[in-house]
Amino acid sequence: MSDLDALLDVTLDDLEDLPEHKPYPAGAHRVLATFDTKEINGKSAVTLDLKLMESLELADASEEAPKEGDTAGTMFMLDNEYGRGNLKKVAMPFATALNLSSIRDVIENVKEVECVVITGVRKDKNDPTKLYLDVKEVQVV
Repeated sequence: MSDLDALLDVTLDDLEDLPEHKPYPAGAHRVLATFDTKEINGKSAVTLDLKLMESLELADASEEAPKEGDTAGTMFMLDNEYGRGNLKKVAMPFATALNLSSIRDVIENVKEVECVVITGVRKDKNDPTKLYLDVKEVQVV
């Protein structure tokens, strides 16, 4: 029997769910990190995309832990000092661990680098139902 035949005989309940892309709950998570650049609404930004390997500890044990493979991300707008400052805070551990010096070096070399991130969740100031990942600390493994 081919793999396709076997897959077609599986019940829908037995198929795995899609990985989710939403902020991880506050806590410590082992992830694969990737930096990239992007233009958002005509402005330059750097993105940090995370792919979960495992949740190590949740700040609120009653929250549901994300599943392996779930993704989350954050962006750093380069048109203001807050975005640039947060980029520096998050990129510095990668630069130190990988002996990189420029932001370009970090963006070009950090592709699925294993690390532990300490995260929080922040609400949008205009719409409190929108939640964003807040990367508080990074330790490259």
